[in-house]
Amino acid sequence: MFSHTPTGSRQAPAGTPRQVETIVVPVPEPLHPQSRDVIDFWQKHRVNGRLLSRSKLPCRETVSLLPSIFVLERMDEAGEDWRIRLVGTHLTRWLDFDPTGLTISAFFHPNSLAHNASVYRSVTEERRMHITHGRLHGVNRDFLRLEIVHLPMEGAGPDEMLLLGCISIFDN
Repeated sequence: MFSHTPTGSRQAPAGTPRQVETIVVPVPEPLHPQSRDVIDFWQKHRVNGRLLSRSKLPCRETVSLLPSIFVLERMDEAGEDWRIRLVGTHLTRWLDFDPTGLTISAFFHPNSLAHNASVYRSVTEERRMHITHGRLHGVNRDFLRLEIVHLPMEGAGPDEMLLLGCISIFDN
């Protein structure tokens, strides 16, 4: 099921960065301990061929992870735009604003939009994880080295696919 909020219906508040660019490369395995923890939680809650369910978040097991996670939902059948449903407090402080409710078309620089939408589609359609290393530009934090984990997650049922993400920051 797709969100009924029109694409781009919520714009970033005045003065907030809206042109985030992802400069990342895929990696085969997570290196950051936090990334490994979120993947372990995701794998633990895959039962009988089903993926982790959105209803499992939040819980005591994820208390230490919640500040660094985000959840996305597909806005259209083609998967060209996605809405940010949830963003952890560590990430909102890091961004200097809360992008919850924004679409990726309102958040990402046009140069990054198609690539990110493609990753989100492949993760949710193929139901597989995707891990990258790199940096985000446009948020005054481009000096930070990041590991970004993307995981498929069930929404209200197995036909509603969401994307669970986690951003881990490496010590420089």
